[in-house]
Amino acid sequence: MLNGRILVTGAGGQLGSVLLAQLLRGGSDAVGTVSPTGPRPRTGRTVVCDLGRVDSIAECVRSVRPSRIIHAGAMTSVAACYERPDDARRINADATVRLVELADELSAVLLLTSTDLVFDGSSGAYRETDVPSPVSIYGRSKLAAEQAAIGYPRGVVARLPLMYGLPDVERETTFRSQLASLVDGRPLHLFTDEYRSPLALDDACTAIVTLLQSDCRGLLHCGGPQRLSRFQMGELAAAALGARADLLVPSTQAALGAPEPRPADVSLRSERFEAMFGRPVGCTMAERMPAIAAAFLTNRGRTGV
Repeated sequence: MLNGRILVTGAGGQLGSVLLAQLLRGGSDAVGTVSPTGPRPRTGRTVVCDLGRVDSIAECVRSVRPSRIIHAGAMTSVAACYERPDDARRINADATVRLVELADELSAVLLLTSTDLVFDGSSGAYRETDVPSPVSIYGRSKLAAEQAAIGYPRGVVARLPLMYGLPDVERETTFRSQLASLVDGRPLHLFTDEYRSPLALDDACTAIVTLLQSDCRGLLHCGGPQRLSRFQMGELAAAALGARADLLVPSTQAALGAPEPRPADVSLRSERFEAMFGRPVGCTMAERMPAIAAAFLTNRGRTGV
């Protein structure tokens, strides 16, 4: 259990909803924020906060008065950030700057969740000491957020990879859609040339709580233990679901024709976390998928994931 009140931004998202639920199960005093138009998590108390408006952020933080802020809220769609770059800047970068100011006002710790997409994907196996070079508007907006949080003496930045699992909120996610395609017998096109360090949502949340329980400050990578392509991830999901392997259709980034470049390999090394806490950030996808698949099959139609 963490002492003091914790504010979790983005509690209507896949990471924030699971994080809020995990904190409450552990006995912590946690409150989540949700957007004015977005879904509410199944678990916990929430307050409405528009991350695109600095006055809304200030009103929310000052009313809750947390001793720790976990800033998991963001505009995470790469495509949406490309189409609405001003919104991406306000929600991802400017909101973080304001939260840092408010955290300083309250002498609170601030932990920002960031992304592997701050890298250009030209080499992979990135360490914290590698220089970011984002190729998307989303990645650039998150790098600006990182710089604000790292500059704060009580700031922590957890760079997270592609995550998978079942959120604690009624909303559609890419991962849920992929599982549904496999269960329904529909073809699933997945990249063979895009590599990540996938991490289960529960493991990501446990890592965040671990960081908050420590005196750690600064930047850490929190990636999964394996470098996998999107296609390899699909193979593991299909095997856990008992779905037909021939539903998986190999595809490439070039075939997508996206308006912005897609990094080929943004796999992460998480050696600082492992050295500090004596364990990997999380388990392999092969270890996590059986329980996730069983929960999806059992609760399909009720989980919203």
